[in-house]
Amino acid sequence: MSEQLLKFTSSGIYCEKADVFLDPWRAVNRAIISHGHADHARYGHTKYLAHNHTTEIMKHRLGDQDYSSVEYGERTKINGVTFTLIPAGHILGSSQIKVEFNGQVAVFSGDYKLEDDGISGVYEPIPCDLLITECTFGLPIYRWQDQLSVKEEINNWVQDNAEKGISSILFGYSLG
Repeated sequence: MSEQLLKFTSSGIYCEKADVFLDPWRAVNRAIISHGHADHARYGHTKYLAHNHTTEIMKHRLGDQDYSSVEYGERTKINGVTFTLIPAGHILGSSQIKVEFNGQVAVFSGDYKLEDDGISGVYEPIPCDLLITECTFGLPIYRWQDQLSVKEEINNWVQDNAEKGISSILFGYSLG
């Protein structure tokens, strides 16, 4: 078997052939960022590559940096390695990062969501030899209701409160 395209290092997931990190947690020279949440898009990298929506989020959160933006499906070559961002469906601009070299295909996905929310892009499964995925909510105890049911529950709650003269306030993370 040939050498793996991606490996774990003390700075994050690394593609040695391209000398680039994916969602690194320490400052590095080149970073490809899957999405704009703070646990994935961190300050301090020399160069950032991300989907154009993620780049706009990072500009707001991280300030003036050396950003390069790409669209979904756009292929970017770095030192002979091809990187393609594919929708992850998690938040606006969230991407799976497809890495290709000499017939090998690796996919890194930070967070993703299988159900289409109409905003974040539709998750697309990608055939690959290696898949690295985040699993914050990977335990079987985490089973989310479908979005339509949640929306209906919220609407019913707001209507019930309005009929009783009660204000409804929803709290949420600042970036979805």
